[in-house]
Amino acid sequence: MPDSNPLLLPYDRPPFSAIQAHHLLPAIQQIITECRSATASIIASQAAFPTWDDLVLAVDELEARLEGFVHVLTLLDSVPQGLAWQQASTRSQAMATQYKAELAGNSDLYRLHRQLAASPIAALFSEQRQGALQKKLRKYRVAGLELSPDKQLQLSALNQDIDVFSQAFLDRVKNANDAWRKHILDASLLSGLPDSAQARMAAAATAAGLQGWLLTLSEQSFREVMTYADHRGLRKEIMLAYYSRAVDRGPDAIANDNEQVLTALLYSRHQKAQLLGHANFAQLALVEQMAGTTEQVSAFIHQQIDLARTTFTHEAQQLQNYAAQRGIDVLEPWDHDYFAEKIRQDLAGISQQTVGNYFPFEWVLQRLCAFAKTLFGVDLIEQATVDTWHPDVRVFELREYAEPIGHLFIDPYRRSEAAGFGFTSSLRSHRMTAEGRPKLPMAVLRTQMPAPTKTHPCLMGHLQLRVLLHEFGHCLQHLLTSAPYRAISSIEQLSRDASEFVSQVLEQFCFTPSFLIWLSSHFQTGEPLPDDMATKISRLIHTQTSQETARVLLTSLVDFELHRTHGDGRTPHEVFSQCNAQVGHLQWPAGARPLNSFEQLIDYGANAYSYRWSGVLARQAFERFERDGLFNPETGKAFREAFITQGDTGTLLKSLALFRGEGDSCAEHSKA
Repeated sequence: MPDSNPLLLPYDRPPFSAIQAHHLLPAIQQIITECRSATASIIASQAAFPTWDDLVLAVDELEARLEGFVHVLTLLDSVPQGLAWQQASTRSQAMATQYKAELAGNSDLYRLHRQLAASPIAALFSEQRQGALQKKLRKYRVAGLELSPDKQLQLSALNQDIDVFSQAFLDRVKNANDAWRKHILDASLLSGLPDSAQARMAAAATAAGLQGWLLTLSEQSFREVMTYADHRGLRKEIMLAYYSRAVDRGPDAIANDNEQVLTALLYSRHQKAQLLGHANFAQLALVEQMAGTTEQVSAFIHQQIDLARTTFTHEAQQLQNYAAQRGIDVLEPWDHDYFAEKIRQDLAGISQQTVGNYFPFEWVLQRLCAFAKTLFGVDLIEQATVDTWHPDVRVFELREYAEPIGHLFIDPYRRSEAAGFGFTSSLRSHRMTAEGRPKLPMAVLRTQMPAPTKTHPCLMGHLQLRVLLHEFGHCLQHLLTSAPYRAISSIEQLSRDASEFVSQVLEQFCFTPSFLIWLSSHFQTGEPLPDDMATKISRLIHTQTSQETARVLLTSLVDFELHRTHGDGRTPHEVFSQCNAQVGHLQWPAGARPLNSFEQLIDYGANAYSYRWSGVLARQAFERFERDGLFNPETGKAFREAFITQGDTGTLLKSLALFRGEGDSCAEHSKA
């Protein structure tokens, strides 16, 4: 009788609705068993003369199968499930992670890949094959396969410690978030907050069986209160709570304190880097990045700080003068974002809420499809019958010359208070099998926007537009590549700086008035954004930007310095304080410990700077769109060929130089 487990049957698109809890463990167990057997066969058959198809592509198929299982499971985990599912999913994810490490640490596979790379036939490989092969070899080396057996055991233990400390750090932040709630019965405390924020807080209170409103420490709630709440005491209270998460206070101080966890994590990362032959973890983190040395990155970050100082000084004085005119002689840390927004609205003559009225999600989505068609020559055709993991998910088939080339899944609405901003993930990467059959890519775009209500559609503010364009860029980079190998085609295989480049170029369109007009349609009248209002939006988004700039630069500097200078005798908090003094401009409440909830340290690991790095390059690339026209199909074609089609092949700087029509690489990062 054939196996009826949907996770073990071949499929073009995942059969999400057919997958049940009892399918998970048998599926991952069988996948691992079959992969181990296949690995043994590959090693035996390739021992004498390894080949591209029977070694590299064969191993890639095994990795892709495991990856596909994990991606499907992760998406299903995003929807509330029962206890049986949670238990099966946790065990399955752990088994998949363990086997992935086993495969990455297979010394026989590494030896065969090295043998192939040193063979005469490899010298004749295409640039794409050579690039994919070299990436695989680097991954094996980072997995410790150049080390002696005893040092490999040390590395394995360190990797386990890093995983444990990373998860402990995130868990303590989550526990601190969950532990803080403010029940509000006095509506006057909510003065100034957007209606959508108040509605969400009211729904949270109702869900908790309470009257009134319930305020939490989610990032969205924190930003809204700090930016819009007229009540100064409420802003102070939530800021103190937000920047005192996971600190060494209260009856469970030791169990809650994240500085001890961070210290242990940094030590383990440092030990790992040195074991692999690097001076520090920051140097190890640059293995796949554009920057060649830690000195180059440090110089870049400090250069960006210096370039921002004039704006810091001007906007700080503007803020002080504005507050003084309104009776606030001493600006406290919880006043800055609030008065900055007031200045923006006064100078622009428009509010973020008014902006949102012109950008209903459904219309914006239609325009993005038209944008992709105009600029990149692809059609996005919605597929109403494709199986998904949630009823809200939308599926689009990408077609070029009437032929399907991939699928885009859009999960538009947030389903929890702590959902954060949007993000993109792969569901399958483009690749060619050894038989020459293409595996079409699938990308998932999650925008985390508020769901529509009975009276209003989902309306998008400018920040949400930026997030959507940014994530749409990630998806297009994943879906439009024709690179034949997963190692160079997947968005998840790119270095952090390269992966953020295309998305930040698309984000630049949101800062152009003519594009905003084209993208707009008032949710009630259908009228596009008037020219004068587009000008006001431009003024709104370019006023009082220094607080956000300083936060990005501080994050970049702290993340890099903690990993670069580990072992110099300073505590993590001392490093943070000194970096904060170097950046300047930002103020913190007395006794605050922002570093204890600095989740970017876990997510980026000495690579947070890369967002700013790629942003500088993205602005250079966007200059050609401004010169040629935002909707010029020839420019879109040139952009796709330069940065997307070939995948992770060649260097971004060389491609940028060619795209801009320059003779030399655009290695200069001095433009802010």
